[in-house]
Amino acid sequence: MPAGDLTIQQVSRLTGLSEWTLRYYEKVGLIDAVARDESSRHRRYDPAAVARIESLAHLRATGLGIDDMRVLMHARGHDPETIETKVGLLTARRDKIAGEIRALRARQRFLENRIAYRQAVQAGDAGEIAQLADRGEALSKHLS
Repeated sequence: MPAGDLTIQQVSRLTGLSEWTLRYYEKVGLIDAVARDESSRHRRYDPAAVARIESLAHLRATGLGIDDMRVLMHARGHDPETIETKVGLLTARRDKIAGEIRALRARQRFLENRIAYRQAVQAGDAGEIAQLADRGEALSKHLS
């Protein structure tokens, strides 16, 4: 076996992907068939396979789905069409995350308002209660 090849356990530790996930990615074609050790028949990942798996782990961490990862992994090279495909998928994912962040911030602002409202109720501050109630009503319209 060539020096530098890693076992499935080593690749799992290195990438944070489970052994099951590594086998699944091979099964569904996200990674090419992995070479096997001649004597033990255990998978041996060469540096190129490990680099590809690390890329998949990063894409997975962004929440990209299997189908989109498959498109990205098969869009090899740097011709304009390939780059356009990659940029399109990554832009769509970025935009989706931006929307999720906006929604989370709206939820956070609403919760902060509700906390302040309850504290005002506890303190008996009628002016603050009314102001926070109005603000809470406005904030609730941005919840999704």
